[in-house]
Amino acid sequence: MLRAALFALVGVGFFTHWVVTDPSRDGPIVTAWPHVLAFSALLLTLAVALPVYSRMVGGRWVLRLSLAAGAGAALASVANIFEDGLQMDWVFFVFVMATAIINLALLALTVAIARTGRSSHTLLALIPAGTLAAIIFNVWAGGVVMLVTWLAAAAVALALHTRAAARAASATT
Repeated sequence: MLRAALFALVGVGFFTHWVVTDPSRDGPIVTAWPHVLAFSALLLTLAVALPVYSRMVGGRWVLRLSLAAGAGAALASVANIFEDGLQMDWVFFVFVMATAIINLALLALTVAIARTGRSSHTLLALIPAGTLAAIIFNVWAGGVVMLVTWLAAAAVALALHTRAAARAASATT
């Protein structure tokens, strides 16, 4: 249940931030402290959610790749505070590097889940793929894609939790 709540928080949080800040325009709202801190906090929730999701769906390589993506998100979170919050323009390059780490790790994570998972779990690769798509298309539809992607992850978490509870109940009877 906590996994589903975390995943829903990621989706709803990114969608809300996307609607409020409107990334199609760059201006003072992007550098306002509440928005900088909110975006950094969302990146940290993504850094936590990716490994939690990976533990739920995959093996050792899947977890390692999700940790790499999570580390990139955490680095981007810190870089965002320095770049947009403190107006240290040179930190932009750190943010770009962190975003590249996230993107490459999400791509590898998508492939790893699709190739190493059971056939019934192949579709679970859509969550990191959707996250990657949301990052790439952030200006046009990032919030919507992130909302749909992470609400789907929440639904998967609830379904797996329900299935595990049903198995446990049938095993005791």
